[in-house]
Amino acid sequence: MRPVVFILVLSICVIACSKPSSATPATVAGTNTTVTGTVVQSLDGPPYSYLRLKTEEGEVWAAVPMETVKTGGKVTKRGAALKNFQAPRLGKRFDLLVFGTVERGG
Repeated sequence: MRPVVFILVLSICVIACSKPSSATPATVAGTNTTVTGTVVQSLDGPPYSYLRLKTEEGEVWAAVPMETVKTGGKVTKRGAALKNFQAPRLGKRFDLLVFGTVERGG
């Protein structure tokens, strides 16, 4: 029994002390986030459209199911915010990205 416990503790120590990966996984920043702003840029990366919004607090990126959103339009975005999100189809990493649905005319 003692050898099994020793191996288990040793394994946990090795895993805990191993070098962290350079790729940071996305983490949830907030699950009930609302953002209102003006669309300054739109990028399509199926199955999502990525919108750069200018808000009163600054700029933020949002992802919605792929749709046409005109630059200059005002939108309200409700959803979950993710930190360190990697969008493989765009080859881009977002420090903060809000996923969810969009309402026009916010």
